[in-house]
Amino acid sequence: MRIRELLENSNFDDTPFIKHTAEKREIDFDLADDLIHFMHNDDHAYRRHLYPNIMKCVEGINAKKTPKSDIFKTAVEESYKTYLKKFPIRELPNNLDEQTCEDICKKLKEDILKHIEDGVYKD
Repeated sequence: MRIRELLENSNFDDTPFIKHTAEKREIDFDLADDLIHFMHNDDHAYRRHLYPNIMKCVEGINAKKTPKSDIFKTAVEESYKTYLKKFPIRELPNNLDEQTCEDICKKLKEDILKHIEDGVYKD
């Protein structure tokens, strides 16, 4: 199937997510927060990528070790690939740069640690 056919059949409208400036178009949302939300709510991203790393985090906490935020790096990168397929906004980069990926991992770690503290991931 050609790319044009795929895009013509897609009903995704990127208008509410794009900010038009005099020089260019930019995304008008926080990519880090949106990707984290996506990772928690997309079945494939959650089951395949995020959940196994959450369990590693829980095991580390139970062993009295502080997990590093880079434990989520692979999950973030793989989930971003799925995110791009689901939301084909041309202003999104093809790959996350190192700083953005690091920021997302840190936010994700903070969220997961809070959930662990609140007892969300108890057996």
